Amino acid sequence: MKRIILLLVLIAAATTVSAQISASFTEIDGKVEVRAPGAAEWVAAEPGMVVEEATMIATGFNASAVLRMGESLVRVQQLTRMEFEGILEQEDAVETRLNLNVGRMSAQVRSTDGRAQNFQVRSPISTAAVRGTDFEYDGEQVTVSQGQVVLVNQNNQQQPVAAGQQSTTTGSEPPTPPAREAVENATTNTAPIGAGSSEERDDAPPPSVPVAPPAPRPTRGTIVVEIN
Repeated sequence: MKRIILLLVLIAAATTVSAQISASFTEIDGKVEVRAPGAAEWVAAEPGMVVEEATMIATGFNASAVLRMGESLVRVQQLTRMEFEGILEQEDAVETRLNLNVGRMSAQVRSTDGRAQNFQVRSPISTAAVRGTDFEYDGEQVTVSQGQVVLVNQNNQQQPVAAGQQSTTTGSEPPTPPAREAVENATTNTAPIGAGSSEERDDAPPPSVPVAPPAPRPTRGTIVVEIN
């Protein structure tokens, strides 16, 4: 009887332990590379490739990638470097963590089987809390196409941003009052200093492209998405 009880306890415990799941690429357009945790080399990304925890993703000029993370989709836009820190799936919640180093990303965050979503894109200057939304983010500016965002700077000054609006913060300054603009027309200069392996080499020749990418600027800020 004791063995049966112990077995039932172990089974019950196993069902409540969280499990980590991964993301995968669904679309690749142009030069997109990944660097596995602990690896020195960048390799080309391909549709269907599973992205491991702590993998760095880099996109080149005029390149982009789409990742599926549960029911959510994340588009990594050109000249972006972003780390996929991991997804933690629990019985009642799904936690997703990204680290946007430079560039721009957008996301469609959706609930998975009715579970709460905690979706975070981090960088050191600001925080934006979002509920059930589609948004675009470059570390300083949040543009919302659906739902509502609360943009918070490092001094804990807050600014709600509704669908069709955008707000910006540099970290120390208060977030700007939300401006209503067409979401598809919102643009920000977000080019990194090199977006992949070849761009990072000091001896690498400059890329042969008809138009030079915009000047470098690091991202600053954090997006936190929670769907209950």
